[in-house]
Amino acid sequence: MAFSKLTRITLYVVAGLSLLVVLFFYLGPNTVDDYDAFVDRVDEALNPVDMTPVTPLPVIDNSLTDSAAIAENAAAVQKAKEERAAAPVLMVDSGKSVKDVTSGWERLLYFRTDIALIWAYILILITLIASLVFPLIAVIANPKALIRLLAVLAGAVVLVVISYVLAKGTPIDIIGYTGTDNSDPGTLKMIDTVLFVTYMLFGLALGSILYAIISRAFK
Repeated sequence: MAFSKLTRITLYVVAGLSLLVVLFFYLGPNTVDDYDAFVDRVDEALNPVDMTPVTPLPVIDNSLTDSAAIAENAAAVQKAKEERAAAPVLMVDSGKSVKDVTSGWERLLYFRTDIALIWAYILILITLIASLVFPLIAVIANPKALIRLLAVLAGAVVLVVISYVLAKGTPIDIIGYTGTDNSDPGTLKMIDTVLFVTYMLFGLALGSILYAIISRAFK
């Protein structure tokens, strides 16, 4: 009885936190005037600053009349442009962090994807623990429950496989991001898999809660 009550409480807590994370992820950006502009502002503040020395370029002298002088002037201008284009770019870290350019709530919004992914990892960990520990407890209490344990493990494997198949790994174009994680198919497919697992676990948690409530109502 106590074990069943603990399981029900765990489901309530996980489902409640999952609902909060989902609502925050989708509705959070609506709490600022222009979320895209906000992200661009933060990214611009964090981007390295171009400190490449810039020397004045020579200009075309329209007062020249001698053809040789005109050609020499044009060649000098072209050479200066080529040298500037070939010069190494000196990028200096802005020295700012997200904390320096955002408030507490804005910081949460800026990292909302990271928060959702972290919660997804936590859900996967909880699922793995629940899939192993709870059935083991049941097996110890009732050895015949081993079949149920195997069924739960098989269900977890099927859940992950389905999520992996549904994951596409389509490259994402993120403005201001210069890394490679948003274009690596393997990383993107893994992220999609985790997200699909999260959605399915959330649905299963809600379904379990509804089933428990409805079944008690008819007893």
